[in-house]
Amino acid sequence: MPINLLKMPDVVGVGVVTELDYQGIFLLSVCSRRSNCLVKKARITVPKLTFCFEKCDAYDSFVIGVKIYMMKWYYITSVKHVPKLDLEGVANANTVLDNEASSNIEFGFQTNERFQYRIERDSEPMEVQKEYQDYINSIFHYSGNYELCLSMECEGPLPNITNVKEIEIVHETVDNQFLTNALTKYPDTESLYVGSRIVGELPEDSPLLQVQNIYACRCGPDYFQVNLIQNFVGRNLYLESVTVTEQDLIRFIQKWISNEAYHNLEALVIFVDNPSSINADVIRQAIEFEEYDRNEPEKRPEYFLFDAPFINRGEVEPYSLRDKDYVEINRTTDGKRAFLCCDPGHLEFFVPKI
Repeated sequence: MPINLLKMPDVVGVGVVTELDYQGIFLLSVCSRRSNCLVKKARITVPKLTFCFEKCDAYDSFVIGVKIYMMKWYYITSVKHVPKLDLEGVANANTVLDNEASSNIEFGFQTNERFQYRIERDSEPMEVQKEYQDYINSIFHYSGNYELCLSMECEGPLPNITNVKEIEIVHETVDNQFLTNALTKYPDTESLYVGSRIVGELPEDSPLLQVQNIYACRCGPDYFQVNLIQNFVGRNLYLESVTVTEQDLIRFIQKWISNEAYHNLEALVIFVDNPSSINADVIRQAIEFEEYDRNEPEKRPEYFLFDAPFINRGEVEPYSLRDKDYVEINRTTDGKRAFLCCDPGHLEFFVPKI
C-alpha cells in the first residue's frame, strides 16, 4: 500500500531520506518543494563531489557523483544536453530545479542491475552546469572543492563550474594544449591525474608546471618528461612509463642538494618504461649519501607518509624508510634530509616534513 511520505512526522520522513542512496535523495529532492525541504532537513552531507564531462550518444553529458576514494564512486545524476527534447520521452517534469524549462528523464539500469537514470535538457549547457552545481550544493550542504573528470571526446566548451581543485583526465591520448586550456580555465587546480599519453610540446610557461600534485602515465616524448621533471615546482610528482637517463636523475638530485630548485618538493616517484634502463650505481657514485645503519634506526623517521591527493582518497600510503634500500641525502644549505631508493626500474625520492 502506498504511503504518503510527506504526511509523516518530520522525524520519520528524515529517517527515510537518510536510508536512500545519493541518486534517490536527488530524485526525491526534485519531486516538489515539500520533498525538497524534507531532503534539506535530513542534512545529508558528502565527502567529495565529482563532476564528469563525457560523451554520451553523440552528445556531451555532465555527470555528478560522490567520490569516497580513488576507485569508489557513487552516482547522483547526469544531464545530457540535446538540441531538442523528445516530448514522448519516458518522463517529463517541471521540477524545483528547472522552473522555466522541462526535462526529459530517461530511466534504465546499469550493467550491474543497479537503477540509474539520466536527465535531458535543451537549455544552454553552461547555464545548466552552474545551475546543477548550485543545486547539488544546496541539498548536500556542500561547500568544499570539486574534482573534475574530463574527456577530449567532448566537443563543447569546458564545464562552467567553480572551485575546481582536482582534475582527472583518462583517455587514450591528451593534447598538451587541452591541458593548458583546462588549467587556464581552472587556475586553482592543485592536483592533476592524467591517465593518458600526453602529446605536444611543453612550453616553459605551461600552467602544468605550476600544479602542486601531478600523476601522469605515458607522459609524452622524452623531452616532455625531462622538462616536466627539471621544471617542476610543486609538492608531489608521480610518473609512470617514462624514459629518463641517469644524468637526468643526477641533475635532479644535485639541484635539490644545492637548493637550486625543488624547494617545496615532498615526493618524486618515477617508473621507467624499460625496467632495466636505470643504472643505480651510476647515480649513487655521483652524490654523497649515508646508508642505513640498522644499529641506530632512531636516526631516521620510521615512515614517509605519501598523502598526495591523487593517492586513494582516505588512505595514506606509508613507505618504510628504515630499510637498506633507502639512502639518506642532505641539502647543503640547511641540512634538510631526503631519502632515495633507486633500482633499474624506478626511483623514489622522499622529503619528510620533519
